Amino acid sequence: MTRFTLWYVIPFLPLLLILYKALPGWRKGVSQPFSGPFRGAYESSELIRVFPSIFIWCGMFFLFIALARPQSGFERLPNGVEGIDIVIALDVSTSMLEEDYDPNRLEAAKEAALKFIEGRSNDRIGLVIYASQPRYICPPTFDHSTLERYIRNAKLGDIPDGTAIGAGLASAASGLEYSRSERRVIVLISDGKEASGQMDPRTVAQAVNTIHGDSLKLYTVAIGTESSRQGFGVDKEILSVIAEINGGRLFSVESVDDMADVYASIDSLEASTLPPEGLFVYRDMYFRYLLIGSILLFLGLLLKWSVGKAAGD
Repeated sequence: MTRFTLWYVIPFLPLLLILYKALPGWRKGVSQPFSGPFRGAYESSELIRVFPSIFIWCGMFFLFIALARPQSGFERLPNGVEGIDIVIALDVSTSMLEEDYDPNRLEAAKEAALKFIEGRSNDRIGLVIYASQPRYICPPTFDHSTLERYIRNAKLGDIPDGTAIGAGLASAASGLEYSRSERRVIVLISDGKEASGQMDPRTVAQAVNTIHGDSLKLYTVAIGTESSRQGFGVDKEILSVIAEINGGRLFSVESVDDMADVYASIDSLEASTLPPEGLFVYRDMYFRYLLIGSILLFLGLLLKWSVGKAAGD
């Protein structure tokens, strides 16, 4: 499926041709009727003179097509499932190195996230990592291969240590501010307690709900046990509260299998059908027309100059 974003530009090309022909200079150089033994040679010469103009006008045609911004579209959702904009907010604080998961909490959370992405090919998904402060790594995108690379590379040490649940939530929500999807989801993973004190998670959750309303749901994932060997506890109460404020729920994860079940549950909760016309994604195609048009225009001008020089014009 092809469309022209600026289709109204195309009619200007025939208008330009009409105006060009109407100019007095158009008839300048048009030869008078001639008859004689060299008539064939004369007609051949006229064809040579016209040939560069054909290249020039063909080049102009392709340039106008490029200017109209052609786009090629394909149906992104052949299964009839509506795409959702999702942001995963991943805790990368030191406590995520605990080995009550195999090999540790962070790697288990990353592996589960990667499997979740594989099953959401119709959704735009983004990534935020946070410790004592957040870092927006990737906005919601269909380019899941790039997103997966960012998730695999997420590690401790990129951000000063700590746990800033409120800041992580605020950063994830900011990435959905310009989302056009009617349904938006944040999956916030944490294994600790709010420690930075910069943003109260409840206040942030209320603000997110005020801005996005029912169009955004927050699912929180409490990873780890209440009291680990190294003394890192998870604040399930605050995670439950902020999820409920934004129409979601808390998932308590105490094993790798539980982590996979979380994403399976979100899959079942966040699915809806498209209208009959479906959803299409468009990609720009103007560059190929711009390239062809430029080449033809250049060749036409070059031939015109060569023919004119040979004729002594």
